[in-house]
Amino acid sequence: MATKKRTISSDGNIPQNLDDHPFYGIPLDDEQRAFANAIWNPDIDIVFCNSKAGTGKTTIAVGVADMLVKYGLFDGIVYIMSPYGERKQGWLPGTINEKSAVYFEALYQALTNCDISLGAVINEDNMSALKQGTGYVNCITDTFLRGSNLDNAVIIIDEAQNYTVSQLKKTLTRVGKKVKVVVIGHELQCDLDNPSESGFIKYIEHFKDCERAAVCTLTTNHRSWISVHADEMKE
Repeated sequence: MATKKRTISSDGNIPQNLDDHPFYGIPLDDEQRAFANAIWNPDIDIVFCNSKAGTGKTTIAVGVADMLVKYGLFDGIVYIMSPYGERKQGWLPGTINEKSAVYFEALYQALTNCDISLGAVINEDNMSALKQGTGYVNCITDTFLRGSNLDNAVIIIDEAQNYTVSQLKKTLTRVGKKVKVVVIGHELQCDLDNPSESGFIKYIEHFKDCERAAVCTLTTNHRSWISVHADEMKE
C-alpha cells in the first residue's frame, strides 16, 4: 500500500535535529524531544516507544511524520491500528472506512493538536482528498493488511501493546523500501484477553540491538493530575 507523491511545499532547509524546533507550539520535555529526534534521525529506520498514558507519544509521532513528509523526505503517512484483537471486523456492516473509523480517534486528535488539517486524511468520507490527490495520510487497521506493501512512507503503528506477535509480524513484514517505522504503545495498557500474547515487548527485545533501531521511553503524564493519579492505581 504505497502513498502517492504529494505536492507539499518545503523551503529546502532541513534541520539536522529538532532541538530548537518550535514543534507546532507544543512545549516538549527532554524525553519527548529525544523521541522526536529519534524519529527524525535519518540513520534510524524503526523507533519503538513504550510509554504510559498522557505522554504525548501519538501526537509527537504524527507531528514528526508530518514534518518528514512536508520536507519531502517521504511521500506520505500510513497510520495503523489494531482493533484490539477483534476478529470480526470484516463482518461489521459498512465500508472499510466505516468499519475502521472508531479506531482512528487518536490520530484525529494528534492531527488537531499539531494544527494539521483533517483534509490530509485519505478515506471515502473525504472525497476531495481522493479526487484531487491532496491527501497524504492513510489510516488503516491491521485486519486489511495482508498482501499490502508499505513503501516510501512514515508508518505509525499505534497501541502496539494490543497486537499479538503474529499481528505485529504481519504488519512489520509488510514494510518495504524507504520507510520510517514508529511503533508506539504501553506494556501496562494491554486490552488483549491474554496480555501474555502481546508482541509489543517481544518485538522491542527483538529489535533493540539492531544498528538502525531505537527504543524510547516517556514517563511524564501531561494530561492532568486526575489522569496521573488514576494511572498510579495498582490492579
